[in-house]
Amino acid sequence: MLHGKHIQNGNKTLIIVFQNAAKPLNDAIPAIYADTMAQHEVAKLHARYTWMKFATNFPEADYLFIQDHFSKCYGWYFIDGGKFVHEALNQELTSLIQKYQYEKVIAFGSSKGGTGALLYGLINPLITHVFSLVPQIYVADYLQVLCPNEKHLFLGSDPHFSEQVNQFFFKEAITNRKSKAAIYLYTGTNDIQYAPLVKYHQFLKEHGVDSHLVVNDAEDRHTQLVNQYTAFIYNVLKNMTRSKQYAGEKQLIEVDRHTYLLRGKQVIKS
Repeated sequence: MLHGKHIQNGNKTLIIVFQNAAKPLNDAIPAIYADTMAQHEVAKLHARYTWMKFATNFPEADYLFIQDHFSKCYGWYFIDGGKFVHEALNQELTSLIQKYQYEKVIAFGSSKGGTGALLYGLINPLITHVFSLVPQIYVADYLQVLCPNEKHLFLGSDPHFSEQVNQFFFKEAITNRKSKAAIYLYTGTNDIQYAPLVKYHQFLKEHGVDSHLVVNDAEDRHTQLVNQYTAFIYNVLKNMTRSKQYAGEKQLIEVDRHTYLLRGKQVIKS
């Protein structure tokens, strides 16, 4: 079930990169739903890994780029056409981490990749850090906006399953929590699920999770909150790998011990 690309640099730190849904893949959803696009063509879209440039330029960690292709399209690393697949994937992920004896494991990703990083950072006891960028918390609600006509491709036809997916992070993920990972969430005030993520950050703290939230005050929306701030994101990943203090980022203002403000309007964008 676990497939993707494993880059080995001889390190004891592993960065697991959960993939976002790139525009070509989202554009293909109607064709995938209508069965007019062959699965080998879909597989080619999944093999276009994001964040590969960072991995190439920063060999101080090993990398595992995981594809989210367990269904006809994708499924936020935990759903497949009306059923859950996270337990099987989590077992295989655990086996790989144990096989290579990684000591520090960072789960990282943006958008649906951020959702995947957050999920496995909660349920996998071998993951030590999470850096989740603009994740979706209410996935079923997000699908209603992204592709209302094709949402059954992801959720199946049972409305009860859609509700399970929407409440997954508040019930299943926290009930089955096995990890004590330090979780860092990044969002912006104009992201489509900004309010749900702020709510979830508070929920995690109430359940004893070491959760930290970074809020970008710029007017950028979902995609731009990531691709316009790669220098900041890279720096955070480097500091996590090198065990440097996260709160020491020069561009961050500490609001409290668990909340930071990124003055995005003043950041030199990359």
